[in-house]
Amino acid sequence: MLSISKQYKIRFTILILIILIISPSFNAVAALKTPSEADKEILRAEVEKIYNIRSSCLVSGDTSPLKEVFDSSKKLGKYTLEHEIKRVKYLKKWSEDRGIQFKNIQSFVRVKRVMPRGSFVRLALEESYKFDYIYKDDPEPKLNSFGVGIRHTTSLARKNDKWVISSDWYTDCFEDALQSFTADAEPPSTPPNYNFFAEKKTLNTSVRYGAYDRLKAIAYADKYCGAAWGSGNDFKYNPKYMDFNGAGGDCTNFVSQALGDKEGGGLSQDGSWRCPLTKYGRASGSRAWSNADGLKEYLIYSGKGSIVKVGTFKELAIPTPSNPDPAISKLDFGDIVCYEKGRGNIDHFALITSFDSHGYPLVNSHTTDRYHVPWDLGWGDKKIRFFLIRIH
Repeated sequence: MLSISKQYKIRFTILILIILIISPSFNAVAALKTPSEADKEILRAEVEKIYNIRSSCLVSGDTSPLKEVFDSSKKLGKYTLEHEIKRVKYLKKWSEDRGIQFKNIQSFVRVKRVMPRGSFVRLALEESYKFDYIYKDDPEPKLNSFGVGIRHTTSLARKNDKWVISSDWYTDCFEDALQSFTADAEPPSTPPNYNFFAEKKTLNTSVRYGAYDRLKAIAYADKYCGAAWGSGNDFKYNPKYMDFNGAGGDCTNFVSQALGDKEGGGLSQDGSWRCPLTKYGRASGSRAWSNADGLKEYLIYSGKGSIVKVGTFKELAIPTPSNPDPAISKLDFGDIVCYEKGRGNIDHFALITSFDSHGYPLVNSHTTDRYHVPWDLGWGDKKIRFFLIRIH
């Protein structure tokens, strides 16, 4: 006859075996207590697979597959799912309004850190998007591509024997355009036809000695664009400079680098706008160098820049019978777009680095890293105004 202690041990062992058999989620997460490189690669592949399901929804406009890969049973998961649905709806409307059709959107993931947290796994990662699009009414559509780079803190959990996302925190490239969208179903509407088509610009490669070199400014912005698809330098910022992500954003600092670094545009620095480099890197610069309000004021009052026009997207970009050449068409390679969120609140800077097959200006920027992205994408809130600045 077994003693009580032996009976208890047998029952306890049987209970543990049952838990392990019927609960693969417990087994899978517990095994990651000390994740190996192989575990890290498995998780990277799982997240990339989920992100590409989401990317296919951005192309099709169908949000139903999202419900299978985001865990909405808890508050954070529900919020995450609703946010992704709003992103799909926004991109669908933005593209339809411009006669654009996305042919493919693909995500590439680089995991930086794996942090097991009991019933779930938290990942710090970078995502590089590649967007391919055409103008659908063109007789011979030309494929255009741009890239976006986003840094995530993502939580994965096991549900029904598969990995799902339970929360996902990131600086969204569409964030400032989502306020007017909900996750609820909406009736279809007829989109406006903005029909923007400007003459394709060519970059003048001749530069006066000591003048702003637009070609080098663009090359700098492409090389150090960060996590975005298309960027150079192994998806890294220039280590000579401070990275202000997490401390107000790095967009203004990046534009100043492209304008004023010797490797970039070579615009002359002075006592107000400067960033003396240090032996060990991480130079931070003056207020005018790294602060959005400061840079806008400096460019205008120093004469190094001039405002072409200030206004909403429609005021700047939509041709009319009385104004067939809208203000946005007057900007050139290496010029600047400054973004205002409510009167007097300068929030963002971007550098014009290219133009697509319809002459639509494309920009590079930091924080949410953008490589040759349509200049207004993600900036759809009615309070947004754009400052179009020509650099001299």
